[in-house]
Amino acid sequence: MLDMTSMPPAGVTLRTLLDDPALRLGRAAVEETDLDLAVSAAAVSELVEPGVWLEGGELLLTVGFLLPTSADDLTTYARHLRAHGVVALAVGLGTGLPHRRTPPALVTAARRTGLPLLSVPDGVPFVAVTKAVFAHRDAAERTRLQWALRTQRALTAAAVSPGGAEPVLAVHAATTGRSAVVVDLLGRVLAAAPVEGAAELAAELGPTIGTVRRQGLLGAAVEVGPVPGADDVRRREVHPLGSRRIRALLLIDGPATGPHSHQVTGDLVSLLSLELERRLGLDAAARRGRERLLATLDRGVVDDDAAGRRLAAAGLPETPLRAVVVAAPRPDELAADLAAVLPDALVRVVPGPADPGDADGRVELAAPAGVDLVAVLGALAAHRPAGIGIAVRPGALAVSLRQARSALPVARLTGRPAHADDVASSRMLLALLDHDRLRAFADAVLGPFDADPRGAELLRAVAAFVEHNGHWAATASALGVHRHTVRNRIETAEGVSGRRLGSAQDRHELWLALRARDLGGAGAP
Repeated sequence: MLDMTSMPPAGVTLRTLLDDPALRLGRAAVEETDLDLAVSAAAVSELVEPGVWLEGGELLLTVGFLLPTSADDLTTYARHLRAHGVVALAVGLGTGLPHRRTPPALVTAARRTGLPLLSVPDGVPFVAVTKAVFAHRDAAERTRLQWALRTQRALTAAAVSPGGAEPVLAVHAATTGRSAVVVDLLGRVLAAAPVEGAAELAAELGPTIGTVRRQGLLGAAVEVGPVPGADDVRRREVHPLGSRRIRALLLIDGPATGPHSHQVTGDLVSLLSLELERRLGLDAAARRGRERLLATLDRGVVDDDAAGRRLAAAGLPETPLRAVVVAAPRPDELAADLAAVLPDALVRVVPGPADPGDADGRVELAAPAGVDLVAVLGALAAHRPAGIGIAVRPGALAVSLRQARSALPVARLTGRPAHADDVASSRMLLALLDHDRLRAFADAVLGPFDADPRGAELLRAVAAFVEHNGHWAATASALGVHRHTVRNRIETAEGVSGRRLGSAQDRHELWLALRARDLGGAGAP
């Protein structure tokens, strides 16, 4: 690997200017921690409040013609310079000038405010300092450009070598000293350099990853601030990767202070995006094969051995599968996202809307039973109707697919993914009915009880009798009465309603009517 150092800082440091033998600048009040401060320009002003004319980042030169003499007034002056971004102040000394040596009051003011103070000796004109600042700055910029060019070439060389994203990230880490992690759309680590701490970084940036993912390819985020467990302030970035849509995201982490490598971040994003798109293109044939396999398994229940051989031929494990059907306005994009985050899944787009009159398309998916499909759908298809089938052996995938399709209309009504297990209940069935029809059914069946003075007591007996499968003793225990009392009430209920509780049909209709009222779809008068 090329022996490259981190990118030098923008501008010229105070250390460089102080070490320039041609300038012979003095350290009137410069701390060791000030030496690496970068100056972007030099300016000359004798104004007491020159801030309105400054842009920040300057080394301000003055001979002090108009400066006050007291330490307090000079402190006000120094604070004004700090507030307007002045990096350092340099006072010119010499014969014929207001000062032959640095005024002690100015040194006091500089130390009070933390403003670095330099002295320009007699015989060194301000124009020499100004020219030196720009010359050193131009040299530093050339060094930065050369560094960036070498780094770009090293990244490109890594990108065309075998190994995918890992070599590219390794070069980036070696040349910038910053960590880089590629995560999928669910925030799971795909590649990292260094590997240590990658999962923790992805977890800490989870909310930001979600925000950038929702913004699309034009989104990005930068966070600067203290991080738990770190001694310094960190700069963390999140960038989307991909050409036409997000395929993954790049996380970058490094110190917030000191030299940075932002100049090569764009190149890193481009190279990683190309790698992801290249991999997607290479996997296109495999995806088409999996689409055909899903269609084959959907034709009906097949022998498990035959299904296992087909899965193995597609490079997939022979494990129980669970089907999902999702309605989406752009099914091709959702299918691509699902295939990217679920490498062991079968995914296909079904032409046409999921329901007549529906503008949405449909994506069908078969994933290993251990996958948290609700979490996946929450991240990639939030608020989209989705039906989820039961986990089945591979040869019976058609059953799970049929269940998922049947559960999709329920998901449209409930506004959340509908599991086949949830749909397979009378409560769900009744909840799907119109309230007026539910009320009409319950009133028709239970009306005779509502009209009878003993109706409430008789309904309690009927409900307990049905719930305990017609066992007299269990019903009596539940009601807290004798078995003969239960028999009398059931006989009375049969006479009032005209229904025989020994009839499976009559008993089922009474049970459904009671359930309807429990759900609140119909209330007793």
